[in-house]
Formats: sequence, structure tokens, C-alpha cells
Amino acid sequence: MSFLLYLAGGALVGALVRWWRPRPGWGWIAGYWLLAGAFFAAPLTTTALQVPTDIVYRFRPWRARVDAPVRPANDLLGDVPLEFLPNRALVRDRLLRFEAPLWAGELGTGQPLLGNAQSAPFSPLALLTLPLPPVRALPVTAALKLFLSLLLTDALLAALGAGRAGAAFAALAFGFSVFSTCWAYHPHGMASAWLPGVMLGLVLLRRGERGGLAGLAACATGMALSGHPETLAHTALAAGVVALVLLWAGGGAPRKRYLVGLTVAAAIAAGLTAPVLLPVVEALPEAARAEVVRRSPEEVQPPPFAAPTLRVLVDPVVYGSPRDGDWNGPWNWNELCSGYAGLLALALALAAALTLRGRVLAILAGGAAALAAAFAIPPFLGLVRALPLLGAAANGRLRLFWVLAVAVAAGLGLEPLAARRDGRFLAAACTAAAALALALGRPPQAPWQLAWWLATLATCGLTALAFLWLALRPSTTKERFARGLPWLALAALALDLGLLNGRFLPVLPARFDLAPPPAVAMLTGELAAHPSAPFRVMGVGLDLTPNLASFYGLWDPRADDPMQPARAARVVGRALRPGFEVGDPIYMPPRPPYPDELLSYLGVRYLLTRKGEALGPPWERAWSGPGGELWRNPAALPLFFLPRPQAGSARFRQTTSNGFEIATDTPAGGLVASSVAWSPAWRLAVDGVPAPLLRVNAGFLGFRVPAGAHRAVLDYRPAGWVWGLRLAGLTSVALLAFGALPAARRRSAAPQPTRS
Repeated sequence: MSFLLYLAGGALVGALVRWWRPRPGWGWIAGYWLLAGAFFAAPLTTTALQVPTDIVYRFRPWRARVDAPVRPANDLLGDVPLEFLPNRALVRDRLLRFEAPLWAGELGTGQPLLGNAQSAPFSPLALLTLPLPPVRALPVTAALKLFLSLLLTDALLAALGAGRAGAAFAALAFGFSVFSTCWAYHPHGMASAWLPGVMLGLVLLRRGERGGLAGLAACATGMALSGHPETLAHTALAAGVVALVLLWAGGGAPRKRYLVGLTVAAAIAAGLTAPVLLPVVEALPEAARAEVVRRSPEEVQPPPFAAPTLRVLVDPVVYGSPRDGDWNGPWNWNELCSGYAGLLALALALAAALTLRGRVLAILAGGAAALAAAFAIPPFLGLVRALPLLGAAANGRLRLFWVLAVAVAAGLGLEPLAARRDGRFLAAACTAAAALALALGRPPQAPWQLAWWLATLATCGLTALAFLWLALRPSTTKERFARGLPWLALAALALDLGLLNGRFLPVLPARFDLAPPPAVAMLTGELAAHPSAPFRVMGVGLDLTPNLASFYGLWDPRADDPMQPARAARVVGRALRPGFEVGDPIYMPPRPPYPDELLSYLGVRYLLTRKGEALGPPWERAWSGPGGELWRNPAALPLFFLPRPQAGSARFRQTTSNGFEIATDTPAGGLVASSVAWSPAWRLAVDGVPAPLLRVNAGFLGFRVPAGAHRAVLDYRPAGWVWGLRLAGLTSVALLAFGALPAARRRSAAPQPTRS
């Protein structure tokens, strides 16, 4: 099934790109499809996995399913199974039930789902893999992302005038860069695949060529739906700079027409993505991330600049690698080393900028400015942070634009460098200098790192010698060899990036597929028996890991997510951990005593502990088996209840993905309280009449009901979702209307038959 979806999705993506641009041709499209598929061959063609789910098997109850303690193959990828997979599972559940993915009651005490951009419910590539469960879908989505980035980079280089080898070289450098690989499963990795298409749309629009406006709007829309607004904001900044340069350069379409086209493309993308982006903007002020940024604005920024860190541009394993467990750098690998697009690509980009100057030099200089901001080199980071929306962004990820600049500059220069004598000399000098810079560092100790280091040194040295040999005393025989030089460089780059990145996303046996262990199966069975009255579960310490319970449809009051409502998180976190600050992970103390009153208030009906634990009242042992023991709490309150000493009842009638229906019966009326996180997007109707909501216990929902029996309906409906749908509808209608105009004009201009 995975392979069939990759085949079908690849055919669709390839056909759309080919319809937009004549290059790459079908042969190259097929080649790129095979190349991207080969990188993810194990999950596409076998039962093996290529998602880091082994990280989960360190914790109860999953570790009972493996024979020996698990040492994760790549600990740095913890966000994938602990955040992205649960989000994808929740989104898939809603979409397959034809429900809007607006709220996630399963995460913490409830939090926005659509308003959490990284859930990316309408990401085009993720929608193509919706039939697959998330563990199987994520590698297929990543393979399609890689395929798309290869195609769009190739098409961009072709439009800029690169030859066949140059376009392929750039596609390989960008698509298989460290940035693309290390963030392959993350939303910013998914969003980055659309970047070459955005730049291509800008170029075509300036030239007045067919498809410029439509392609720019489509790629911007695809990026906006991919789940990472920061990448979208960074791209908007880069696109603005590129648009101004193209406007100043002259040529092509009239300037006024170009500006109108830019405005229309931006309006189309904004209108179509409004239902996704506006709820994020609406949810952010109440989210934990906003409080963290207010409290520590430097927390998400790169560390202060240190010149030695620049070594990662030529040697990304100079500080070790998380894959081998020997990383000792000042920041993590994904952030610090993701500016590497191949040593040969860097050398040839520098040689091309020095030889060809003009636009190649401008492209590389623009990328260097982004890199300087990513390394916090004064004053570049300060200038970026002074711009609207980017002051609190994770600006270290501006490395993406350096990667694209290196790939484009090297691709544009590859064949001209091979054809010109001065270019050959400069290419030889820059490649030799890059190899020397790598050789001056200490050889890595880990076998895989050493293999990459030796192979990259050898291929760069060989390429430098080939350039130098062809530059010395040109002859007819040598000129025949010169035609093969770009392909030699392409092979050298493939070996460099293939060895460096080929094992970064570990392949795992199928037994790590996150099948529910016995304790989880027992809990899901209990939840299925009471579908309209949800309860919560917890594990002590990091057992029954926060967020991951939602992967199975269970509700857990702990959450480790930047978009959880900050007020509710503060209440829960400080009751569980002294000194808790919003943004810290929320987890239970590993040993009793536990805060029983809080757990009862939060509706925690089951607690997972290690075997042999002895808990007193109100806990009752409910299950014991592989993975620990489950304790039932008969005193657990329902999620909505009447606080004492009020008389009456409040009971669930129905629970949906985005709300609750509650029947109340009180002799004198009163307050209904809850342990569901408060948000201004909640709407309440009592007996069909809108009613006000209250915030109770600092961060939770509450409301008052009059005396007697009543029906209260709570609906999570962000204003951004409502207005976003309206804007998307208007945009779609406008597109259909403008699309129909040319056909109507052709019909009206056609000669009418005469009557005899």
C-alpha cells in the first residue's frame, strides 16, 4: 500500500510539475522519482519502518514488548513520535470521520488542533497519504516531499538557463542537503520543499511567461498549508528581496504588471489558506509558546556567534553526530549543521560567484546574509528580528536559504566553469581549498563518519585534479573529457550527501510499529465502552509518555506542546512539579505521594505505575501485566461537574471532536465547572440560546445554568476558522469567475453562423 500511494502520489506530483514547466522531461521525472523512492526504499517496499519509534520503547508500557533495553538509533528525532505522529493520528481520525480538525481534547486538558500549525491537517502531500496509518504514512509523505523538491529545483535551474547536469546538481544539493534530511519529518522540512517553486514563480512572473502567477500562488499555498508559519514568514522575506531585485533589474513584463501579479498571487495564497492560518493567529496569544517568548525572548534564537562553529560548513561531523551518540556541539545537529549542501557544491558555488559574478554572485551573497543571521553574526540577526513577525521566530532556520543559494549558484556555474579555462582554474582552486579545510580537521572516530570523511576528501581531490588537468594546455582530447566533467562532479556530490545522510533516518524492524501494548489495549477498551463520557489516564514519570496516549485515542492531562493553553498548563504543571514554568514538560513525580485531589479534579480515572507499587485510597488495582500496573480512581470527577455543595447533576449526553453536549438538572441552578482548558473560541448554547462562558480555577471552562433540566452544548469554533472559510470561498469563486472569462470571450468572439 505504501508503494502504491508513493506511485500514485508521484505520478500526480510529476504530472503537475510537468504541466507547469517543460523541464524536467518525463525521463528525468522518472529518475527523480526512483531516487527519492530509493532513499525511503525500506518502508516503501518492505514491512520495515523508517520513523524513530524506537524512542518510545524506552518507556512503560511499550518497553515490555521488546526483549532488551532499547538504545534509540537517533535520539534527536524525539519530536517525531512524541509530537508529530500523535498530531497526525488525531487529524487523520477527524478527516476520515468528515469532521473539522479544530480541537484536540486528548492532548493535555485540551488544546487547538487546527490552531496548532504543526498538525498541518490540509498539507497537500500529507493528504495524499491519508489512507495509511501515521507510522506508515510519514515516510511516504517525506518521500513525496523529497521528490517535489528535486523537481522544483530542477525546473528553477532550467528556467535560469542551467544545463542538464547543472540542474541535476542543484536538485541533488538542495533535495539531499542536511536541512532536507534532518528535518524530513518535521513541518519545516515539508514546507521547505515548496521554496524552489516560489522562487521559480517569481522569475516566471517577472518575465511574463505562462504559469508565473498560477505557479507562484500554488507553491505559496502549498508551503502555507505544510504546517510551519515561520518558514512561510522567512520565505516571504526572501521572496520580497528577490522580487525587488527582479524589479530593479528590468526586462520582461512591465513593472506595473509585475507588481499587480505579485499582489494577486499573494492574495490568492492568503485567501485559500486563511482557514488554516487565521486559527493559528487566534490561538497564539493564549498558547504556552507566547508566554515562553514573552518570558525568554532569546530562547528560540541561535546562540551568540562563535567563529569555530563555522567549521560545520565544510565538516558537519566536526562535533560528532547524534546518529553515533557522540555529538558534543554547542547546539543540536539539526540546528547547527543544516546549512551543509555538499562540500563540492560549496566550492563550486564560490568559484561560480568569482568567475561569473552578476546574478550568481548576488544569489550567493543573499544566501550568505541569511546564513550570517542564522549564526547570529552581528548585525544580521538583529536586522531580521527587527522585522514584523520575525522577532520571536526561530531564525537559526534561515540556513535553508543559504542551502538553496549554494545549490543554485553551483548548478548555474557547473557547466560554464567546465567550459572556460579561467573557470576551470578557479574551480580547481576552490575545490582544493575546500578539501584542504576538511583535511585540516581531526578525522572522525566513528566508522560511518570516517567513511564519509575519506570519501569526500577523495572525490573533492579527484574533481579538483580533473578541473586542473583540463585547465592546463587545453587540447581537443581534453575538451572531449570536459563534457563529462559536470557529471563527475554530480557523482562526487551524490557520494558525499549519500554517505552523510543515508543513515540519518534509521530503518527499524516492524516490531517498533507502536501497536498498543496490553496496558494501552485495556485502556482503549474501557474508553470504547464509554464513548460519550471520556476520562483521562496518566503514567508516573515519563511512562505512558505525554502526547502519545492521544495516538491511541486516550485522554491524558499532561501535554508537551507549545500550543497548549498556557493558563491550564500552569495549573496542572505547578500542582505536579514545584518550580514548574510554562513551557516545561509536564509529568508526574516518579514516586508517591501523588496529588490525588488534583488527579481526581482532572478526571484521571487510571494511573499506570511500575509493578510492585502500593497506592492507598482512592486508588484500586485494576490490572497487572506486561508493562506495569493500572490503578483505578473511583473518585475521579467527570470532565464537567457541579461543584459541591450544589445539588443536582451534570452528565454527558454526547462528546464530539470539537465539543460536548451536557444534560444538567439542578433544583436551584448554579455553576458547572470543568477540567477542560478555557479558550475564547469556545461557544456555549443552553437550550439552543447562546450563553456566556466563565473561566474557572484560573484556566478552565465553566458556565451557569438556571434551575431545572437543561441541555448545554459547547462548541469549539474559532472565529479565524469561520472567517477563513468565507475568505477561501470568496477566493475560490473569484478564481472560477476569472478562469471562465477567457472562455466566454472566445465564445463571444467566434463568428456566428448566418441563416439562409
